[in-house]
Amino acid sequence: MTADGVGERLVTVLLTLAVPEVADPEDAAALVADAAATTALEVRHAVGVEGHLPVPGATVVRPGGRQPWQVVAVSADTLRLRDLTGDVVEVSRRSV
Repeated sequence: MTADGVGERLVTVLLTLAVPEVADPEDAAALVADAAATTALEVRHAVGVEGHLPVPGATVVRPGGRQPWQVVAVSADTLRLRDLTGDVVEVSRRSV
């Protein structure tokens, strides 16, 4: 409960930002956290990660391909993808 008696819950929001080549991912995370704080949101944790992190359920297209794949699972280094026929592959996160 917050001080005014209203319940709260934690929500994770994933953002992908385009930043200048010289920008540090942690700096970008800090800027987003500052922006959220100015709107009265309480940021509990902010971290910057290099690259794009698709979430399970998202549709992606692998480089050089036209076929859509659904993201089934995400780990620190890999993505498990399923195509329209049900075939599943595991690929490097950086390859998507």
